[in-house]
Amino acid sequence: MPTTISISRDSVYADRLRDYRILLDGAEIGRIGHGGERHFEVAAGRHQLMMKVDWGRSNILRFEIDPDQSMKFRCGSSLGGWRIVLALYYATFGFRNYLWLTMT
Repeated sequence: MPTTISISRDSVYADRLRDYRILLDGAEIGRIGHGGERHFEVAAGRHQLMMKVDWGRSNILRFEIDPDQSMKFRCGSSLGGWRIVLALYYATFGFRNYLWLTMT
């Protein structure tokens, strides 16, 4: 069984036409579209995972994965629901939290 990570993206109105870039240890390993799910084989050990879109990005998740282990993550836009009114904040001061990323 390979060592893998799976990333799923929520379906919200914000960014529905844009793909999020998936960065593992600072390097782009792929992109994920609206409501999509991606799977990647990774080396065992410690890693950093982050999502980016244009100027905005997510929090950075640090994790350790063992050989033959699988881990799952979810991501999405912070502008879901009522937070759409905060678009100007996330486009300026809150760009580091424009997206969110969690381990499931």
